[in-house]
Amino acid sequence: MGYDDPVEIQQEEARQEFRCRSGEGRTGYAIYDFIALAIAIVGGAIAFETIDNWSQWVVLAAIIFTLIGFMIALSPSRRGSEQH
Repeated sequence: MGYDDPVEIQQEEARQEFRCRSGEGRTGYAIYDFIALAIAIVGGAIAFETIDNWSQWVVLAAIIFTLIGFMIALSPSRRGSEQH
């Protein structure tokens, strides 16, 4: 990344380095994905067994949708309106 490159190229290269998309470090993502999937399955099974009222399902759905909203808002790959 040179200093004579346009700002957009410098920013994109910085994003690529931050996300480790160059092929290195992909094992960490695979391990994280596997662990997250296992936790989600176990959590879903526990929720299915213990929740017995429709209002508890509504609260759980609200928590999940809020969590998804935070994940989208804080995602480093999100391309919103960048004002610099």
